[in-house]
Amino acid sequence: MISERLRAETSGHHDAIENAKRFSRLGSDDFSLPEYVGILEKFFGFYKPLEELFRQHPDVLDALDYERRFKLPLLKRDLLHLGHTEESLESIEICRSLPRVDTRAQALGCIYVMEGSTHGSQFIAKRLLEKLPLQDGGLSFYEGYGKDTMPQWKTFKAYLDETVDKDAEGNDVVAAAAQTFEALHRWMDQ
Repeated sequence: MISERLRAETSGHHDAIENAKRFSRLGSDDFSLPEYVGILEKFFGFYKPLEELFRQHPDVLDALDYERRFKLPLLKRDLLHLGHTEESLESIEICRSLPRVDTRAQALGCIYVMEGSTHGSQFIAKRLLEKLPLQDGGLSFYEGYGKDTMPQWKTFKAYLDETVDKDAEGNDVVAAAAQTFEALHRWMDQ
């Protein structure tokens, strides 16, 4: 199955991004609210142009009900709650070195990384709540789909396994996932 191949062949990339300098601070006792806002700003700068590129693949978006999966609205909500204004959001630096999503296979490889990070973010949300004053809001992005996170992840993996031709598209999906991990890692380490 392509989902198993993706997990196996991108595990090194996944481990590397967890050790990116910004992410490695998440568990620190002295992790601060300004650092957290900085992480959200970096994600905003990555997701804003990337999710626009996803719109080139309406068949994938429709099949996955992806309008509900877009992360930019969650990031925007968190950043506005944490002190940004609509105007200041426009000044957040945007990533220009994005993975390619020209083909359906590339889009699915990229989305695999984005959905996987949503799946894993539940643990981070709990840690952030312990360390930062976020009880009133500011955790939408890390809370992801809430109680629907696991079902959404399973739905995505099933879609991958059912629709990706592992011989014709498999290499492209895996390569796109690796490129997405690499692009996100570079961006978060800047």
